[in-house]
Amino acid sequence: MRQHWSRRRWLQLLLLGGLGRLRLGRSAATPLPPAVYELTSGEETKFHYGVGLSLPRRAESRQAVPVSVDCRLRETDLIALFVTPSPTPLAARFLLSPQTRPQVRTHLRLYQDSEIIAVVRARGRYFHQSAKINVSQGCR
Repeated sequence: MRQHWSRRRWLQLLLLGGLGRLRLGRSAATPLPPAVYELTSGEETKFHYGVGLSLPRRAESRQAVPVSVDCRLRETDLIALFVTPSPTPLAARFLLSPQTRPQVRTHLRLYQDSEIIAVVRARGRYFHQSAKINVSQGCR
């Protein structure tokens, strides 16, 4: 017996195929640097959309790249920023009161195209978010 392929069935298959690709892309992400595991004492960090990391895709100046982290997770008491590749990947570490709104803004100096990783501790568990940035050939 031949199955009838309706437009609805095709859309369902396309949607499921697209979601599978997104999930595969997320699981095949690059591994975190060893400095993250030093900060977390070996505990695993999980990707979470509640960690909002915003930075420009292309930085005009290497001297001051604006980076902000706005976390929507409750009881956040630590926000750390890592830059890879770098000899010292831990770029910033902020200890916060769990009762405050976890939001930090800072400027980082980058020498090459990098990946910036934000690690957040909320309720004793670690979460992360990452983004890549291209830097121009401006001042050193």
